[in-house]
Amino acid sequence: MSKSNQKNHNDFQKPPFDCLDFILPATLGRIHIRGPVAPDQLDSYSLSEDLCCFRPSSRQHRALVELSRQPDGLVFTATVAGIIVSYVSFQKPDYPWWQERCLPQLIELGGIETDPSWRRMGLGRELLKSLFKNPDFTFFEDFIVIAVQLIQSWDLRNTGMSPWIYRKFMLDFFRGYGFVTWETVDPEIREHPCNILLARVGENTGMESIKHFTASCLRLG
Repeated sequence: MSKSNQKNHNDFQKPPFDCLDFILPATLGRIHIRGPVAPDQLDSYSLSEDLCCFRPSSRQHRALVELSRQPDGLVFTATVAGIIVSYVSFQKPDYPWWQERCLPQLIELGGIETDPSWRRMGLGRELLKSLFKNPDFTFFEDFIVIAVQLIQSWDLRNTGMSPWIYRKFMLDFFRGYGFVTWETVDPEIREHPCNILLARVGENTGMESIKHFTASCLRLG
């Protein structure tokens, strides 16, 4: 796909704001899961200070608000008393390799992060379950969703895991929601043997899109 087409996402239609909206009871407080969250609502929240894997919490909060304002940006959150303790975000592919090879049915899971003190609650899993295993929310069945997993974005310090153990953890984590590894010659992924390209092919994705994606992974198209 040419660069003149890679930013043409005018045909991308977001699902309605808060089409996911429910409460999970917990011993530490009521957990509100919702999304995609509207920019003003997202701005009214606070982001837990421990959500800093990608950048300092305050900057990450601003980045999520700005993403939610983009025509292709989606942010889903788990909050407790107005504080975001877990989130997952999506957009059209942001990595250069995939920007040049984008297609209408391709979307990227850009980030998923959970406050370390809440990880035992399984909030990240609960968010992905509500997005990918929910019969009342089938938006992503129309897409190939990629998740580019790079070692530099992993929380090795807080988890105490080695890169290879963390890699296995990520594979097992995403496998439960239909993601599988895809071979690719993407130079950024090939920089380290632990890096992974994961993809989930939605049930409504056409065969031509799947062929295009497969060829793009191997630089055949």
